[in-house]
Amino acid sequence: MNLRGLLGRFVLYSLLVIVTTIVCFPLIWALSTSLKPKSEIFAWPPTLWPNEWTLENYSALFAGKQAYFQGGSASAGAVPPSAFFLDWFMNSVIVAVGTTAISTIVSTLAAYSLTRFRFPGQRVVPYLALVGYMVPSIIFVFPMFLVMADLSLTDTLLSLVLGYVCITLPFCMWLMWAFFRGVPVEIEEAALVDGASRLRVFVEIVLPTAWPGIVAAAIFTLIVSWNDYLFGRVFMNSMENLPLTVGVMHFFDGTHVDWGLMMASSVLMTVPMAVLFALLQRHLVAGFGAGAVKG
Repeated sequence: MNLRGLLGRFVLYSLLVIVTTIVCFPLIWALSTSLKPKSEIFAWPPTLWPNEWTLENYSALFAGKQAYFQGGSASAGAVPPSAFFLDWFMNSVIVAVGTTAISTIVSTLAAYSLTRFRFPGQRVVPYLALVGYMVPSIIFVFPMFLVMADLSLTDTLLSLVLGYVCITLPFCMWLMWAFFRGVPVEIEEAALVDGASRLRVFVEIVLPTAWPGIVAAAIFTLIVSWNDYLFGRVFMNSMENLPLTVGVMHFFDGTHVDWGLMMASSVLMTVPMAVLFALLQRHLVAGFGAGAVKG
């Protein structure tokens, strides 16, 4: 490689490092703040790396409610919000996994039926689903809250799962529909002629072929249900049932903010999704790209 090529590559990689640093700086600062003692968080001038490292913020989050009820020395009203962090984390995991499973399964089956079976209005359904996704979710939240209240589902994790399914299912179905349109029908027809059942063809031939699209739809649903704040704020009331996005707001107490706990919880909220995205990035890009080209 000549000098001009090396120089061009050096400039390109330098720009990528700068852009990546700028994008990741909020997370780096949150990680740094979460590892500082409270006396150092407001020190001036601020430092990027702590002068004194501490895990007290993470210890407070992982202590759980049991640490505040040992010996009956604390009442429910005296329990700080940080004691509910593990409950909030598990609530978000349950809601995100449940929503992802339902949306992915239903959208995959619906998209397959749209591309393989004939029925009135078949061509209109995918575009109606896309229009439904384009409507802001805030328009749906209050009518859905009234429905959940009539069904006595408010302040339950099931209400969040159903709410997130309503806002993620249309896009997932449209994405899978665009992907299934590019899967050759001749392969399925050959398997059916050889005596395979429709279910066997779907499980052994269609699903492996559509795997990148399924992963893309699943990651999209997982991120939306993990990061959403609006539905959790409206549907949930009790401290134990809050998702992470709503629960961490309790670290704001009037004009006082516990920045150590806030930054520690932000790191713990972000890292799982970042790791998952990094591991499945190849499938995600392939799924969106294949659906866009073949659709």
